[in-house]
Amino acid sequence: MNPGVTEEAGLTARSLISVLGSQPLALAMIVSNFLLLAFVWYSDIENNRAWQVANAQRSENARMFAEYAQQTNTLLAKCVVPEQK
Repeated sequence: MNPGVTEEAGLTARSLISVLGSQPLALAMIVSNFLLLAFVWYSDIENNRAWQVANAQRSENARMFAEYAQQTNTLLAKCVVPEQK
């Protein structure tokens, strides 16, 4: 009789736990890899949030620059250039 899926998974888990119990350095490396993965995930979220703030600031600066350019153009359009004789 062949073992079922749950029996195979249990056997695999038991053998993995016994191997990791005899190799603490391997267990420490696995834990550190998971911590590194969590750190990279968290830093990516924070980096994305920072980029959103920076993009909002860039949009505001571009809007202000366009407004300033329009005001400058309006003032220059009202200037009267004297005729040259």
